[in-house]
Amino acid sequence: MRARSLSGVLLALALLVGCSAEAPPKAYVTRLADALELDAPSPPPLRAWPRRRLREATLPAEKTDLLHFLSLQACGLGAVLGERNGALGRVMRAPERLRYEVRFAAGAKACLRGLEGAEQADLAALLARKRAGAPRVLWNATLGSDEWAALYALGAERWAPPDPMLSNQALEALAPWRERAQVLAEDPAAWEALAAAAQSPEAWHAPWAALATVRYPGLAFAHLQRLTSALEAAAALLEAREAVRPLCPQGRPTPRGLRVNAVFLRYYGQALQPAMADLERGLIPWLEVTAELWAVLKVGAPEDAQGALAAFLAPASPGPWRRYLAARDAHTAAWQRVLGQCQLMPGRPRPEAED
Repeated sequence: MRARSLSGVLLALALLVGCSAEAPPKAYVTRLADALELDAPSPPPLRAWPRRRLREATLPAEKTDLLHFLSLQACGLGAVLGERNGALGRVMRAPERLRYEVRFAAGAKACLRGLEGAEQADLAALLARKRAGAPRVLWNATLGSDEWAALYALGAERWAPPDPMLSNQALEALAPWRERAQVLAEDPAAWEALAAAAQSPEAWHAPWAALATVRYPGLAFAHLQRLTSALEAAAALLEAREAVRPLCPQGRPTPRGLRVNAVFLRYYGQALQPAMADLERGLIPWLEVTAELWAVLKVGAPEDAQGALAAFLAPASPGPWRRYLAARDAHTAAWQRVLGQCQLMPGRPRPEAED
């Protein structure tokens, strides 16, 4: 009985220690601040994928009078139009709205040949308006959709950088969706060519359903931003210390310089650097794909939201990726100055420390 009680106490203590452990980015900044005798800065909040009201493109209202509806009914297009004007049609999700537009485009082409006069002119005008609004419909169903937004959910706060293999799996799941989006964006005739797939809701929505298995980008960007904040904080701490008094004023290692170097080797070299390498290996191919998608789909995105969207999709735009690269380079330069001054650069002979 006593043994069982003791084991329970030990388990509770182990859990307590585990729960109180700092995530590596915070531990790195905290220990470095302690070694430099400075206050550790608080990390900024994580940047999130834009909300729907910002990223969703506005679509024009669609109105069809009764006589026009009856003329379309005669050539089989009225049933498609009726779905849109019904109770369920008014609350269509964006991928379903895109499916409707593909079916309408295919049916309207055949319907035009059977109409004459004003009826034909009215339908031709409606098709022209739909073609003008097609980029916004496509945007809402792809990069502006709730399904795509779910990929970028930041996830829990615990430190668990995603394996780069998850990026490969995410790209495989994305491939059918990506192909369809690019075809629809680059080839107007593809809207009619995809009519067969659009007849089956299951076949049409399969590429979007595949996205439900993907969570890599959100996790990767959340960890990338936490790493970025740690790198920025560490560089700022080193610069603040150097501005007051150099760690190694005589150009030789000091006790404090050695302590700071130990923090660098343990908390950065052993913990953060491997995570940075993994995130770079995973995010670079993902960003190459999203940059291509953004290039062909952004014409339909709301103008006011393009900067916030490009921040996550286009690696050349100001955003988490560019900020990370800048923080990584500034962090490297700050440590090179400090370690060079203290003659503690890796691979070089170390002189005797100052007393």
